[in-house]
Amino acid sequence: MLNKIKIFIVKKFDTLYYFYKYIGNKIFILLVFNFLYVLMDGFGLTMFIPLLQIADGNTNTEGANGRLIEYTSALFQFLHLPMNIITMLLLIMLLFSLKALFTYFTMAYQAVNLETFVKKIRVQNTLGLSSLKFSEFVSSDIGRLQNTLTGEANNVVNACRSYIETIKNAMVVFVYLGFAFFMDWKFSLLVVIGGVLSNLIYRFFYKHIENLSRENTKYAHEYSSLVIQSVNNFKYLKATQRNELFNCRMLSVLDLAIDNSIRGGKLLGLTTSIREPIMILVVCAVIGVQLLVFKSSLSAILIILVLFYRAMAYIMSLQISWNTYLASIGSMENMRDFEKYLIQHKEIDTGIINVEKIDEIQLSDLHLSYGDIQVIKGIDLKIVKNKSIAFIGETGSGKTTLVNIIAALLKVDQGAILVNSIPLNEISLQSYRSRIGYISQDTTIFNADIFDNVTFWAERTAENIEQFLNAIKLSSIDKFINGLPNGYNEVLGNNGLNLSGGQKQRISIARELYRDIDILIMDEATSALDSQTEKEIKDSIEYLQGKVTIISIAHRLSTVKNADVIYLLEEGRIVASGNFESLKQKSNYFKNLTVLQGM
Repeated sequence: MLNKIKIFIVKKFDTLYYFYKYIGNKIFILLVFNFLYVLMDGFGLTMFIPLLQIADGNTNTEGANGRLIEYTSALFQFLHLPMNIITMLLLIMLLFSLKALFTYFTMAYQAVNLETFVKKIRVQNTLGLSSLKFSEFVSSDIGRLQNTLTGEANNVVNACRSYIETIKNAMVVFVYLGFAFFMDWKFSLLVVIGGVLSNLIYRFFYKHIENLSRENTKYAHEYSSLVIQSVNNFKYLKATQRNELFNCRMLSVLDLAIDNSIRGGKLLGLTTSIREPIMILVVCAVIGVQLLVFKSSLSAILIILVLFYRAMAYIMSLQISWNTYLASIGSMENMRDFEKYLIQHKEIDTGIINVEKIDEIQLSDLHLSYGDIQVIKGIDLKIVKNKSIAFIGETGSGKTTLVNIIAALLKVDQGAILVNSIPLNEISLQSYRSRIGYISQDTTIFNADIFDNVTFWAERTAENIEQFLNAIKLSSIDKFINGLPNGYNEVLGNNGLNLSGGQKQRISIARELYRDIDILIMDEATSALDSQTEKEIKDSIEYLQGKVTIISIAHRLSTVKNADVIYLLEEGRIVASGNFESLKQKSNYFKNLTVLQGM
């Protein structure tokens, strides 16, 4: 039974439950203090009725106003205080001072909790992204990832602020109506009728605002994706003058986003502008009904009208805060879907065994398919400590996929992977990957200085600096760095745009040489280098032979000539293997490659 009630609450109040998951019980503390603030305001206003009656010398206890005087008098008797103008004024001042106190506490407490909320969202999504399966990441929408991780978090927090504001406004209306029912039920009925009528008007706009919000989120994803692509491909776009065509695409999406935002702004402006006219219309109607139909005097309904005006004002504020929430509904839905996406495609690390060294990797009968396409077909091989192996073959033969399997980025459909005779799924992926260095054809340069790029923001101790200097020397980048104005403190900028391909590659190599690793994977790592630099890198790699296990993918045979074992792949299978000389005897394809490359 309790479980069914919980499911019902979660379903009916799913938005509140979502905020509760991040803010916890603090959201209810916020609502309680909002309610106390409203209560003090309502009591403060109603106390003007006994104040005015005391000032007029009217002590009549008949009717609602009389009952209010009776209850107020009982309060003063309980406090052993005389009920006069001075004590009534002091009571009103106390009530509004308490209202100010609750207002400050609520706003300060809300600011702290909403900032904590946005931090939790960003932390959770950042950690969720880092745990995302590699196979899922490569097919994901980068624009959506970027937009959700940055701008959408603030939009969701603003939605939470508007949602809480809506509840607060509803509580204000509830309290004022409560006081109104106590004082004059006819007035309360008119308030309800006015609120319902105005809500019917506003409901016409709600659906449009929701749709515009969803479209805004879609355009934001698309535009963010195009911005990322324009930055990553800046050199190509600039060199080929294709940036104009690409800009046309970006600007067309931007125009759609702006037009959509303008429509939303106009709709918000319309709902805001008609708020007061509707409120005044209802106020005038209520005054007319009270004076003409119920024959009330204007003085008798003075405080009631103040309560009524405030109630109507908060009804309108409720509609506006709800409108503001609806304007963020696209961000809310996107964030919730994104969180589900990260959970659904989270990489599961079932291993509990930590490896301190990788001495041997055994691959047995590996199979892997992408959909209906089988890319790895029954591969068997053994990788021995401090030996160097290389994979060669035509594009699409499965070289990079096989390396990604070895790096535990991809899971096989069939077969066994043993690390130090232990199944890989029993080993902690974190400890396994920490023993692997990876240098790809697509260089990785961070927007930081050279030292931080190589050491990954290590503390600049004498020991770390010495290790850094040794790494840049081994990667043949030391002369270039020493010639820079700021040396290794030189900031490289976005993806190292001012560096040549060879310089970026050597910094990437230095980063891995700086680490204490057992396996160094080099996926076409020297493809962007000139012959002289390639020779220098090759010499550095040869220096590492016998010290770490080296796994290489290369089209240039000169970089793998001294490998202990070279594996020739064809359509996902190993068709031949051996050292450089023996493989020339075994494979005509390999022999022809050596001839073509002058080896």
